[in-house]
Amino acid sequence: MCQKVFSLTLQIKSRMNDIWNEICFELSTCIQNNVLEKEYENAVCNCMVLLGWKKYRGEIVTQYPVQAGHENKYADIVILQDNVEQFVIEIKRPNHILQEEDERQLFSYMRLLKHQVIFGLYIGDKIRLYYDDIASQQLPEQVFSIDIEENNPDGLKFVELFSKDSFNVQTVTDFCKEQKMIFQKQIQIQNEIAHILSDTSGQIFKDALRGKYLSEGHSEEWVESVLNQIALTVSSSAKERQRTEVLLPVSTEKQSLSETKNDRDYTKYSISGGEPLAKNRFVLAVVRKFVNEHPNTYSEYAKIFNALKPDAQGVIKEFDSLLRNQIRNYFTGESECLISQDGIKFVVCNQWKIQTIQPIIRFANLQGYNVIEYKS
Repeated sequence: MCQKVFSLTLQIKSRMNDIWNEICFELSTCIQNNVLEKEYENAVCNCMVLLGWKKYRGEIVTQYPVQAGHENKYADIVILQDNVEQFVIEIKRPNHILQEEDERQLFSYMRLLKHQVIFGLYIGDKIRLYYDDIASQQLPEQVFSIDIEENNPDGLKFVELFSKDSFNVQTVTDFCKEQKMIFQKQIQIQNEIAHILSDTSGQIFKDALRGKYLSEGHSEEWVESVLNQIALTVSSSAKERQRTEVLLPVSTEKQSLSETKNDRDYTKYSISGGEPLAKNRFVLAVVRKFVNEHPNTYSEYAKIFNALKPDAQGVIKEFDSLLRNQIRNYFTGESECLISQDGIKFVVCNQWKIQTIQPIIRFANLQGYNVIEYKS
């Protein structure tokens, strides 16, 4: 009996994986050709058919009218069951860069439909699932992101959740809440790491050592004598674990020198739990990651990034356009320069303050980079 159940489970997973791979084939072709939005919409409709929803039954409706005050707006696709809206889909061209206004548009559709829905899908270069926890009285949140790649386990989960035969509001709700909890735990972990890394004096570890030594029966005098001979520094490792280094001993002159610069902001930022970086290095990392993930022309990059810092410096600039007195304001090292898809070499500005970096942080979080702030 157990063998039959196991065999049936494998068959179901294999069938779901086939459906996901067919969805990938449908969407990947569009992504490679960067088709127009209408053609991409047709491809997404075909994907909904693959998931078991039927056009002729009115379960897949394109350009669905949504009443917004005195005007009609039109959601790209709405999925219905028994004439009741279940979820809405916002579609953008594959190379379109997700912006805040795109999310706001999806959120408005979710909340303005005749039967308010709590699930929204944004389909562009990826499939993103948004969940509206109405009880929280906050905006919907992105809880799941799926790369459009064959044999992706996340794709299997997507098929399981959004196939017509298995679609269930409570099941999808439970999944979204679980994803939110996972994300919140990750944030708590990163905040704790940030707290530890911000302890430049190593006091947290000294206190732990003090407790250990005292519990072993050593006197206060002995413990203080040991701890006064060492200084601890803490840094994040490439493998996302903490590493302590023991240094003997640190001069008080160096300590006092660092303390005199307390009027400056030394906040650092990390991407997805990586190494905390100074503001300018963080911006360079964000731009580099985005460029690697979204090959495009320099003019397109300039539109996207320089809108985030609309001053003379901007975020990026063509290397060949730099004047001699501008070079020091940009990362111009050989390993720091970037190349666009059309072969233009460009550089990233290294002049950042706590105020000017905020749009970069918002942009990075929109891309799913999970920025963590480390206060010094």
